[in-house]
Amino acid sequence: MRKYAAFALAGALALTSLSGCTTKTENGALLGGAIGAGVGAVTTHSVGGAAVGAGIGALSGYFLAKNSYRCQKRNLFGDLYWGWCLRK
Repeated sequence: MRKYAAFALAGALALTSLSGCTTKTENGALLGGAIGAGVGAVTTHSVGGAAVGAGIGALSGYFLAKNSYRCQKRNLFGDLYWGWCLRK
């Protein structure tokens, strides 16, 4: 029963958190929180694990989104493409 509660919490967090975000950092934090909640729920099979995973994921997603920018990269074959680079 606890496993289903953890999955339900992770799903509810993922569905409610992806609405109304306008900035890149908000989107990164919410997406990281949703992914972290899902990973925490699956690995620990508890609601507490989902909550801790959501917190860690939200912080990680926020900092990654805050410190990244669009840049042009070159792949192994020499073709240019648009990707994400981290600020130094």
